Parts: sequence; structure tokens; C-alpha cells
Amino acid sequence: MPFIIEKLQQEHREFREFLSLLDAQLDKFRRGRAPNYELIDALLDFFTSFPDEWHHQKEDLVYDAVIVKAGPMTDSLTNLRAEHERLETGARGFENRMAHLRRGSDLPMSEIVTSGETYGRLLRHHMVKEDQVFFPIAEKILCDEDWQAIDTQIGAQRENPAQVDKMLRIRSVAEAISEIATE
Repeated sequence: MPFIIEKLQQEHREFREFLSLLDAQLDKFRRGRAPNYELIDALLDFFTSFPDEWHHQKEDLVYDAVIVKAGPMTDSLTNLRAEHERLETGARGFENRMAHLRRGSDLPMSEIVTSGETYGRLLRHHMVKEDQVFFPIAEKILCDEDWQAIDTQIGAQRENPAQVDKMLRIRSVAEAISEIATE
């Protein structure tokens, strides 16, 4: 298995772990109990940053390489980029609802819970599609030279000082999530 696919799948595992934490907080909302707002804020920071600023960029590099070679097989993959945009919109929508709540809005709790659940469902469905359809197709279609070219592009992005700063911040957010969750 190419390293980039292993890394993307590892990131999916982290997303699932963090979604489970979000589910637990949404369940508290649903039952009328106070959630851990610090944890929700950190999760939202992660979900509105990491996927769009790094994870999806890597997937898009693989996607571009697959589309060049896939020909008629691309029908099952055409929605992946649009899904990335829907995921960003969903995360931002949930973040906005939480911000309204924190400012004292009378937004119905059911709307907040539904927004968070919808985002979680969309992300989980998207990851299953990538793990079970997209990544196997990429592994089948792309050759060693393609993977090397993708690794080179990712390496160049990783060396960009602005990207380094983003990644350090996002990693610190992920560590904070883990710490808050274990308190």
C-alpha cells in the first residue's frame, strides 16, 4: 500500500475518533445536559481546519492523478471534490450554530444537534467511500511513478513555511482534543 494512502487512512481513523467525541457531546445536548464546550470548540477548530487545509489537498492530488488515468471508471469518483466542499460547508454551518448558541441565541437545541449529526454522517459516509472505493481504485490504477510524483508534490507543500505553521497549529489542536477528552 502506498504511504500516502496509509497516511490518509490514519487521518480517517483520527477523524472517526474525534467524531465519536463529538457524538458524545451532541448526545449531552439531546438529553438536556451541558456539553463540554471547550471540547466542542477544539473539535470544531480541528474539523474546520485540518480537512480543508491539508487532508483534502492530499486526497485531491491522488484524485487528479486517478482522473487522468481512469477514463470511464471516473463516474464513481466524480462527487469526491464536491463532497469536500459540502463537508467544509457542513462544518462551518455547525460552527456558526454553536457560535450563535454561545452568544445567547434562542436557536432550538434540536437544530444545533441536527447540524452536528448531519456533518458527522456526511463525513463518515465520505470516508467510507474513499476507503472502500477511491483508495482501492487509486492503488489499482496508479503506478510507482505516479505515487512518487504525488509524494514529491506533498513534500513541496509540507516545506512551505505557511503550511508548516498551519500544521503545527492543527497538531496542537489535535493534542488539546485528546487532553480535554481524557479530563
